[in-house]
Amino acid sequence: MTNQSRRFTVVEVPDPVGIKASFVYNFFVPDERKNDAGDKRVPGLRSNSSTERLRKAQALRTQIPRFVSIDFQPAEIVDFNNFGGAKDSIDLSKFLKEGKVSGEESITNEPFASVRESDQDASKRLSEKVKALSESLGLDFSDPKQSDSIANLLGESRELIQKLISPYDNQKDLRVNIRPNASQATLFDVAAQLSLSSHISKRVLGVATLGGDDVSPLSRIGDKKKGKKIADDFLSTASPVNLTVEDFEATLTPFKTSTAGIEASDTVRIAGVSTVGYILIRKQLAPSGRPISTRTFTLSGRGSTSFIDANIIYGTKYVYSVRAVYRVDAVVSTEEDEKVQIATLIASRPSPSTSVLTEEFDPPQFPDGVFYNFNFDRARGLIITWQIPTGRSRDVKFFQVFKRRSIYEAFQCIAEIDFDDSQTKTLRPERVRSDLVIKTNGPSTMFEDRSFNRDTADTIYAVCAVDAHGLTSGYSSQTQVGFNKISNSLTLKNVSRPGAPKQYPNFFIDPDLDDNIAVDSFSQDAIFDSGHTRMDVYFTPDTVTASTSAGNAIDALVTNKGKGVYQIHFLNLDLQKSTTAEIRINDKRVEIQ
Repeated sequence: MTNQSRRFTVVEVPDPVGIKASFVYNFFVPDERKNDAGDKRVPGLRSNSSTERLRKAQALRTQIPRFVSIDFQPAEIVDFNNFGGAKDSIDLSKFLKEGKVSGEESITNEPFASVRESDQDASKRLSEKVKALSESLGLDFSDPKQSDSIANLLGESRELIQKLISPYDNQKDLRVNIRPNASQATLFDVAAQLSLSSHISKRVLGVATLGGDDVSPLSRIGDKKKGKKIADDFLSTASPVNLTVEDFEATLTPFKTSTAGIEASDTVRIAGVSTVGYILIRKQLAPSGRPISTRTFTLSGRGSTSFIDANIIYGTKYVYSVRAVYRVDAVVSTEEDEKVQIATLIASRPSPSTSVLTEEFDPPQFPDGVFYNFNFDRARGLIITWQIPTGRSRDVKFFQVFKRRSIYEAFQCIAEIDFDDSQTKTLRPERVRSDLVIKTNGPSTMFEDRSFNRDTADTIYAVCAVDAHGLTSGYSSQTQVGFNKISNSLTLKNVSRPGAPKQYPNFFIDPDLDDNIAVDSFSQDAIFDSGHTRMDVYFTPDTVTASTSAGNAIDALVTNKGKGVYQIHFLNLDLQKSTTAEIRINDKRVEIQ
């Protein structure tokens, strides 16, 4: 004879689908990395009348500095019957605070408890293991071969390993003069969002949550004390032999009961189901991926599927999910065998979540209207003035002035005007010498190069703008400035149109200034040829080896030993076809032991 396992109840209601979240950055405010108070004029629900007025007046763009817009689709369920006044107005926020909204995963019979498991620290724990592996291999973080070596050892891609190493890289992910693609969820973000809901017997719950390793499925449940208390409270009253009603009946929390119109002959049944709203769940994540705060918003009504979250901090990752809340009307039987109609609220499981990083990636425009004047009062000095770049973000906080002698030299920064009033400064990818930094209380659009005089050789000048987030514009128009002693005036010649990237100041250089340049764009350089079917390629490297800042030797050549490949792209303009040729360099050097 065998003993049967105790039965437990499972409730399943449809979940919302297709949740999407996008970050909208309108303009800069000094406390954007600290203040998540938002704006009281934004109630959250997009269909709210006050929100509609803000949208029509474009106040969301001009008066609200930043927000996250969330949209999702309602669950596919057919409401029916509206029994017992199911269309009555529901104060969802009130019932949620009173604990009268039951999650479907928590509805079961008394001997069981619902446990929801997820691993929010997966990325951090894996990073620790990769860090330990790196140290055992003797690889430091300044070695560019670190991630390649670990990837080859583990048989994983370099990009995957680099994401695990990056939390320990002090340089972080710094961007200069580019517009990156919008951030996307990484593999570890997706893993942290996965969860498993289980019904566990309270008789073993206290023991099951005591594990502290990385293998036990319940070892990472956060509130271990709560799990043990639930088990102890149950075991103190439970009978191991006798079965009670609680062993079979699910625990529901009705917010409304009535016997009006109910006859003893009525059958026990589900009499009506309707969608009354949604619970939006927001988790704020630390850089390691660990949740540091959770907040919920209630949305009343089946059609309330759009929400504006203005209570956010800049530079933070948030994860959103949503539950659908259903009103279920039913006729049930009491212990005295009387029939009663009840109304209860049941929330679905959280939908698949979506993450959003509250950072903007739009660099500022280059300064316009750059003018040059000689300081005749002092008989020396070049006064440079410009206009503040246009743009609604209003986040330009630095101007940098550059000069060089010719197009064959690199630009040198001769001044940086710093008027950054951010309460929390952003780590910038560039550092200008402190003796060249000029701090001001507000935007200053003028600089004087006092080294310029009547005898100064022709010099090329340009100005760049940098915003509060470290993103920089391209160069303004590049102008060659000299002094004509005969006319006692400046000579100005336009060298390049504005917009050249900082990395490539000659991107739009005037072809007349360089015989080696045939077009007015660096990116258009190409070799044109016709009537030939053979090409000779010569490999003449200037450097064989190099070393890191820590003194570790690295290979500067891309050879077969490092799985390196060179590529040449061929375009047939007549046939509108193209192909790519790969060149592999075999390293035949003999290693001397």
